[in-house]
Amino acid sequence: MSELMEFPVDIDQNTSLSLSEIAEEITAIELELTDESLINPDRISRVLLCEDYVIIAEQRQILVFNTDGKFVRSIGSIGQGPGEYTGIRGVAVDERCRRLFVNSSSKILCYALDGNCIKESRTDPAWSAADINYINDELLLSTEQLGKDEKGRFKRSAVYRLNVQLQIMDSCTVRDTYFERISLGIHRFEDFILSGNSTVSLYVSDIYLNGSGPTETVLRDTLYRLEKNHLIPELKLKFKNNGIDGSGNKFIELFNMYRSSRFVFAVYGNTLNNTYYRFCYDTKTGKGYNMQDGYTDDINNIEKRVSIHPLNTDTEIFYYWHTHMNPDDLEEPNPTLYIGTLKK
Repeated sequence: MSELMEFPVDIDQNTSLSLSEIAEEITAIELELTDESLINPDRISRVLLCEDYVIIAEQRQILVFNTDGKFVRSIGSIGQGPGEYTGIRGVAVDERCRRLFVNSSSKILCYALDGNCIKESRTDPAWSAADINYINDELLLSTEQLGKDEKGRFKRSAVYRLNVQLQIMDSCTVRDTYFERISLGIHRFEDFILSGNSTVSLYVSDIYLNGSGPTETVLRDTLYRLEKNHLIPELKLKFKNNGIDGSGNKFIELFNMYRSSRFVFAVYGNTLNNTYYRFCYDTKTGKGYNMQDGYTDDINNIEKRVSIHPLNTDTEIFYYWHTHMNPDDLEEPNPTLYIGTLKK
């Protein structure tokens, strides 16, 4: 068995990393602003790319644009009835069959890309679905479930495989984490199930809310490769003292991590100073970068640093957005979407 790769994170470093150092090219798509296509950048949860469409998912709407940025249609709507969602926790696309899967608060819906609802299925009310992806003709759903046994209250992290009829075909329990007090909520970083390098990668963090806390102090610092029902450790991040301070408290919260063929990426928070950091490690040069405010876009000369996100079906591609305001703008335009390809 080969030794697990470790990548050091210098949490005391706060540097900048220019996109020109990691990207081959970046394409800008100006998203059309209409009465029906108004985007709130703070509510964008995922961007999906098809051959002829760009799909923008917010918390309460799904908008479809063509690759030139022209608005095409919205898909679904907020509501309690058939074909409606109460909120959007995640979306995934089957490009070959031109279907869109939506993970809502209480059900999963399947739409044709023309906007028609094909099918929907209620989910277990004990679930809190963290992420959804469509890979290798399978719908994968990462979930968190609350439970209680003789050891106490626990959160069970699991991955379910669903068929196109939205029926559960298989499942894989990732782990059970026991808590003194526990509640679940929406996670702000949702890139947990990703496809790249012909593999499916999975990361599941331990996030707890409302003063709840785990009975064990463990930093979940390992990225896994998911092969059917087996989790195979792929790499881990090495934090100072494993993210534990001198009093035995965890001061690092690792929110997500993923890799491309060349780079390892992560987002984490330092609870001692209440800040978020972006981390990038270049396996070709052996250099790591720790950034508090994101990446520097020296290609498009954006003054504000940007936060990049992986394309969930291809981790060699990333995206970010930025709203450009002109002095004569009477209203705020839609953000410009930037699509980048990573160096190999």
